[in-house]
Amino acid sequence: MDITVFVVLLAVAVCIGIIIFMGIFKEILDVSTFGFFNAKISGLKSRINEHSKIMEMDLYELENFMAKFDRDFKKDFKNIAESSPDGVEIFFRKFGLRYEKEILKNILRGIEVEPYGFFTREMITKLQQTPISEYSSKLEGTAYSKLSFNKPLAEIERDIDFLYYREILSAAQQTDSKNAAVLKIYIKSEIDVRNVLTILRCKKYGVENVLDHVIPIGYEVPEWKLKNLAEARDVEGVLDLLTDTDYKFLLELKEKYLETKSLFIFEKALKKYLLDMAKKLAIIHPYTAAKALYYIVLREKEVTDILGIYEAKKEEFGVILEEII
Repeated sequence: MDITVFVVLLAVAVCIGIIIFMGIFKEILDVSTFGFFNAKISGLKSRINEHSKIMEMDLYELENFMAKFDRDFKKDFKNIAESSPDGVEIFFRKFGLRYEKEILKNILRGIEVEPYGFFTREMITKLQQTPISEYSSKLEGTAYSKLSFNKPLAEIERDIDFLYYREILSAAQQTDSKNAAVLKIYIKSEIDVRNVLTILRCKKYGVENVLDHVIPIGYEVPEWKLKNLAEARDVEGVLDLLTDTDYKFLLELKEKYLETKSLFIFEKALKKYLLDMAKKLAIIHPYTAAKALYYIVLREKEVTDILGIYEAKKEEFGVILEEII
C-alpha cells in the first residue's frame, strides 16, 4: 500500500475514533452531571401528605396552608434553578418568569399579591398607585417595558404570556441540542394547550377576534391550524377540527360537555396531557433537564389543585370539588 494512502487512512481512522470517543465521553459526562442533579430532585418530596386532611380544613386553615405551600414550592424551585447544571441553568432561571408574569397579571386585575422576583413589595405598591397606561415607564429596564399597556386587559395578558414564551424558548435554544429538543417539545405543547383552551373559551362566550388572544408559536397546532380553529362556529366545531392533532382525545369529552356546558372537563384533560408528557420525557430522556421539569410541573399541579379546592369550598361548588379530587 502506498505510504500516502496509508497515512490518509490512518488519519481518517484517528478522526473517526476521536469523534466516537467524544460522543461516548459526552454521554458519560451527561450521566454524571444529570445523575447528581436528578438525585437532588428525587430528594424533593411532595408537601402534601394526605389529601383527606386538606379536605377537612376550614377556609382559614386552608388559606394558611395554601400560602405556606406556595412559598415552599417557590423555595424548592429556587433551589432547582441555583443547583442546575451549567448547560441548563439559563433555562431554569428564565423559567421563573412564569411565576413573575402571573404577579404582573394579578396586579393588573387588582388582586393582592405576594412579592416575587422583580416584583418586590415596593414595586407592587408603586404599580398599584400608577395608571395602567403608564406601566411601561415604571417597568423600564425590564422586558415588560416593551409591552403596550394601552389596550384591553385580555390583550395585555396575552402579550405578557407571549413575552414569557419567547424568552423561555430562547433560553431552551441556548442549552445543548439534546436538552433544547426536549425542553422545546414541552414548552411548545404548553402553548398549544393554552391556545386550545383560549379558543374554546372564546367560542363558548362569543368573543370575537379570536386570533388576538392566541400565541402562534405552538408545537402540534401551527398558525394555519389556529386560523381554522378560530373560524369554527362553536365549541363542538373546534373539537371536530382537532381530529388530526394530538388533542383529538378531547372529542371523547364532547358528550359530557353538552351535558354540563362546563369547559373545566377540557381544562382538566389538557393539564393531565401535559403532565403525562412531562413524565414521558423524563423517562425517555433521564439524563437531561426533563426530570426537573417534570417535578416542577407536578408541584405546580398540586398548587393549582389546592387553589381549586379552596375556591370550590368557598363557593360551595361540591361538584367541582369532586372533579378536582
